[in-house]
Amino acid sequence: MPLRLKLLLIALVAAVFPLAGWRFIVQMETALRESQERALMASARTLATALPAADPSLRGSLVAPAVLHARPMQIDVDTDGYPDDWGSWHVAPEQLPSDSGNLRALLYVGQGPGAVNLWLDVDDDTPVVTAMDGTLGEQADHVELWLRDRYGERSWRVARSQNGVSAAQPMPGADGREPSFALPAAWIEREGGYRVELKLPIADPGFDLALEVRDFPVAGADLPRATASTRARGLRYRSLAPLWQESPLLRNLVPDNARLRVLDRSGYVLARSGSLRPGSDTPDDDGELSFLRWLRALVYRHLLAPEMTQGDGYAYNLLRLTNPQVDATLTGTPGADWRPAASQASVILTVTIPVLHGSDVVGVVMLEQTSDALLLWTNRALGSLLLGGLLTMLVAAAILFGYAGYLSWRIRKLRNAAENALTAEGRVVGNFPRSSAIDEIGDLSRSFGRLLDQVSAYTDYLRTLGGKLSHELATPLAVVKSSLENLEQEAMTESARIYAERARSGAERLGALLRTLSQASRIESAIAAAEAEDFDLREFLIGAAAGYRDLAEDRDFRVTVPEHPVPFHGAPELIHQALDKLVDNALGFSPPGGWIRLALEIQLGAIDLVLSNNGPPLPQKMQDRLFDSLISVRDGRATMSPHLGLGLYIVRLVAELHQGEASAANLPDDSGVEFRIRLKGMR
Repeated sequence: MPLRLKLLLIALVAAVFPLAGWRFIVQMETALRESQERALMASARTLATALPAADPSLRGSLVAPAVLHARPMQIDVDTDGYPDDWGSWHVAPEQLPSDSGNLRALLYVGQGPGAVNLWLDVDDDTPVVTAMDGTLGEQADHVELWLRDRYGERSWRVARSQNGVSAAQPMPGADGREPSFALPAAWIEREGGYRVELKLPIADPGFDLALEVRDFPVAGADLPRATASTRARGLRYRSLAPLWQESPLLRNLVPDNARLRVLDRSGYVLARSGSLRPGSDTPDDDGELSFLRWLRALVYRHLLAPEMTQGDGYAYNLLRLTNPQVDATLTGTPGADWRPAASQASVILTVTIPVLHGSDVVGVVMLEQTSDALLLWTNRALGSLLLGGLLTMLVAAAILFGYAGYLSWRIRKLRNAAENALTAEGRVVGNFPRSSAIDEIGDLSRSFGRLLDQVSAYTDYLRTLGGKLSHELATPLAVVKSSLENLEQEAMTESARIYAERARSGAERLGALLRTLSQASRIESAIAAAEAEDFDLREFLIGAAAGYRDLAEDRDFRVTVPEHPVPFHGAPELIHQALDKLVDNALGFSPPGGWIRLALEIQLGAIDLVLSNNGPPLPQKMQDRLFDSLISVRDGRATMSPHLGLGLYIVRLVAELHQGEASAANLPDDSGVEFRIRLKGMR
């Protein structure tokens, strides 16, 4: 079995016990949460049923017709069509029912000192104004307002004329009488619509109000294109100022540590009672105990608690609640929702039950309760599980990490030994460490050791093969050459003498090959035993180039070196041999009258010896193998001396001895070849 799989199985076995405990806590928390939801839902249903008897006035508010709520305003705003003196909108607007989706009208209402302020925002892409004479005709965009109170019914029409003047024109009521007082009005055009601001100079809240917005396609049309109106049902005006009072009649019906809010059919808060645990709606600031409670609750909310919503739509200071849970309950569907408390130390359960009047939903009972008891039981179990599981996981993790680190160390050690066991030439260096462990890694190390022993023996055989061949073949070759010399002293026919001459030439070439093999073996041994010294590479290259210039004959031989000394730590004899091989190679491939360039280049952390010559380019398939042993690209033209492909191989060995590398590439214009020896120095 692989070691990785073994470690995985150990980790899974170590995790079984914490996971089992965790599963138990999750199931326990789910059961407790569902129990709390059922209990709070039953309490809310009881409250919804008991509301008519507990608070008759509240019941009257719920079953009353639609109510127009107004936000209290402390100042007397100017009727100029601009909302800068209204402040922020704490009350959601009333959208007027429309017979067309193209007409949208929002109504804001505010109760100011001695007056009721109305703000109407209408979307209209095609405004139609009245005639230039200011007559407020019925065939243009306009707003009509009806007011009914103890004095009777009155109405006004508001429009904008072509001369820019806005006015509220009194209209005859059902009794034929017009209103006795003027109605301040302002009509402001905006992009995509207009705004209308009105002021009713009355302080008596007991009146009914109806509004109707008529949108005409063109001036003078017989019928409006769309209408948004509350005239069919009307709106009962009510100020929101007294709604902040607690309902003492409902106090005894609210469970402990719970909070009740009663909403009407528009989501406005009509009454409230009870309170949550202190600190549920405000951040805690009581030191260490609060922090620990917050930490436990944080674990609960992120690991155990159900999916929770944000608490912005449930804020206690809201005059109107329009969140999805309330909207669904107003359609007759009870709901339950969990949300984090503002203190971040607990969660709050909110249940909503519809209040019915016959078969109609007239309001919502909202009951809220913190999860302190739930958190208490869950935290105790969770604390025990976390402590035990943490200790178990720490011990298991320590064992696993320690064992994994030990295995990783052994694997890295084996890898490093394998990488350092062979040189670039394939020679085995040193003794490969063999582990005595009786596991997979120990078996692998011993297998590596046996393999390297075989590679070392074969490499030694190949390394000494050249010397052995030259030694063993020297005597037979000498016999052959002596016999051929004696044969030449005998009388022979002309054809026999030709054959004898060919045999003697072949014997001489064979002798040269054997001498080359013996020389290669000696050079490899010399490279391995070379000693480094400090010298000036610039002066060294200038001296070597003087001898190469005599060998160049008719070729243009040039040397480029820096103007300053180039100190270097290495083996000058070996570098000279490498240059000999490169120059010999350049002389062999450059044509008569060609050119050869030798240069010394200073690189970052290295020194490059660069030899380039014109001539045939290197074959593409040979560029990567050019510096291997017994590789040659010479063709049949070079037959006077043997070429075993050892010259560039020796160049590579010299470069690697100096911690560098050798490379070859064709010139950009394919006019020749460039050889580069990068040297960094010997250790």
